[in-house]
Amino acid sequence: MSHPQAHADHAAAQGPLRDVYLRLVAEESIPAEARGQFGYLRPLAPDLLAGIALDTPDNVRVLDDSDVARVPWDTLVAAARANLLASPVDYDTVDLPGGAVLHLLGHPESVFAASKVLVFEEAVRAAGGPALPAEGVLLVVPNRHNLVFHPLADRHVAEAVNSLAQFGQGAYEDGPGRLSPRVFWWRAGTLTSITHFDPASRMSSIAPPEELMAIMRRLAGATG
Repeated sequence: MSHPQAHADHAAAQGPLRDVYLRLVAEESIPAEARGQFGYLRPLAPDLLAGIALDTPDNVRVLDDSDVARVPWDTLVAAARANLLASPVDYDTVDLPGGAVLHLLGHPESVFAASKVLVFEEAVRAAGGPALPAEGVLLVVPNRHNLVFHPLADRHVAEAVNSLAQFGQGAYEDGPGRLSPRVFWWRAGTLTSITHFDPASRMSSIAPPEELMAIMRRLAGATG
């Protein structure tokens, strides 16, 4: 069932900063020869950077160093964060055959749906999503229109991670606005890739760190 986003915790910015948004940026989208112009971009996880975009009627562009230098940094980030939280998004769930439930934040007309991962806890709460467990969630952000996640809270984690991996790869290849095919572990605002790519075979596999493996084993052995 789809639910319209509840009112965001913060009102959108007004005035000249009303069109800036925190933005998830694919590392591959910034050409190597232009990296020097985007020094403020923050590495978030493999494939992904955190930046700020300007949304105009004609296009959406990631701001460069000269753009962000025109406004006090704290003012710019506060406005971009508020605008991202206020950006419309739909919340849905998908029941998988084995009992796992995937949660989706997405909007076919929003180029900022996946960027909600930058304000994840507040975005999920504002959209009417589930409470997030202390262990975090597994998620994919394959393209700008989709953020799909599974809370680490039940024994269906194996089915969920396999489905996330398949969806992430397929939606990344289909695009548009592709970001990353990886499955990430989000916990307390930190993203960790659990997808391993073998450059020789060009195949991918799920390889969680030991701490996450312990959580997944415990959940898989739970009853109910």
